[in-house]
Amino acid sequence: MSAMAKHWYFLLLFVLLSVEVEGKPAATKVNINREINRLLNITDMEKKFDSLLQSLVVNDPTLSAFKSEIMKFINTFFSFKSLRPQIVEIYRDLYTSSDITGLIKFYSSSLGKKFLEKETEAAVRFNQLVQKKLQAQMPQIMNWFQQMFYRNLANNQTTYGN
Repeated sequence: MSAMAKHWYFLLLFVLLSVEVEGKPAATKVNINREINRLLNITDMEKKFDSLLQSLVVNDPTLSAFKSEIMKFINTFFSFKSLRPQIVEIYRDLYTSSDITGLIKFYSSSLGKKFLEKETEAAVRFNQLVQKKLQAQMPQIMNWFQQMFYRNLANNQTTYGN
């Protein structure tokens, strides 16, 4: 290969490696995908995803009767592994490479690890708080719904001339 051909070859190679894919350089896209996967692993996202689905099925009396069939269905069609490429894509659309690096740094820190450990308990407590609040205010909530229903009923009767 002549010296001139080598220059053209390296120039062409440089141009091809610099071509953008979906607005991002190819090498950066691969790197950010790798970092997003690392973040998903650090945060135990697969475990949380599976746990959430399981709790939704178990806590719903209608679904819990068919728990094993529903879990087979979910594992066949909606497993985290099958959705992972799309989840990575969502993260790539929402966060910059710098954001992902910052999140990895945070979740790898002692505070980040503590946050991950306590996150589930905080979610449970939040859910309990909302349930208690709903139960305590159920009479007011039902009254509000009745008023809204009657108001809408009256508006519909005047609108439609009944």
